[in-house]
Amino acid sequence: MDLTSVAFPASWIVATWALAAPLAWWALRAAPWGRFGASEQAHVWYGTIFCLIVLWNIQATVGEGYTFHLLGVAAFTLLVGAPLALIGTVVAVGVNVAVRGGFVVNVALVWLTMAVAPVAVVTLVRRLSEQLLPPNFFIYIFVVAFFGAAVSLGSAGLAGAIALATGGGRPAGLVFGEYVPYLIYLAFGEATLTGMALTLTVVYRPQWVASFDDARYIRGQ
Repeated sequence: MDLTSVAFPASWIVATWALAAPLAWWALRAAPWGRFGASEQAHVWYGTIFCLIVLWNIQATVGEGYTFHLLGVAAFTLLVGAPLALIGTVVAVGVNVAVRGGFVVNVALVWLTMAVAPVAVVTLVRRLSEQLLPPNFFIYIFVVAFFGAAVSLGSAGLAGAIALATGGGRPAGLVFGEYVPYLIYLAFGEATLTGMALTLTVVYRPQWVASFDDARYIRGQ
């Protein structure tokens, strides 16, 4: 959902900025900027941000203002890690608002729903898989990449739906009855896109994937 076009109460705007600001500051401090000494890693980061901006502008609208698109945030997180993904999505959200218009004050809310939620969920799925499942290449692809991407998009969609129903003035029955069911189809597309992209990248450019450990997923150590 394009939350930048929805008018939210001032209390929501203040609360979301109060939450987003320290998260963004933490990401700036925690991001491994030293990795950018290798130009290849920097190019992966910049290139993925550009891909996100393009992907977010490939949209479909259902009904009155219900806009859907794939996220790609799970793939971004697995490629560069959570802190760099959070910073990169700040850039992507800002560019998207500048290009498509909308309420600039909603940027924090959009970032929290479209970026922070899926980054947190796919990171949790990866950590749980490392603790509970055997170290196997197919575990990484099917559980972390495929399943993690699907659940991360679902979390972003549900967060947006809750925001619309509780702060955006949209009827809850309409939001959860008409909007939320589309997340099932989008989650499948997100899982397929992320799984295919990560599979190809791990095979041909494993050094680009920060979350992939050869010792664990290939040699089973």
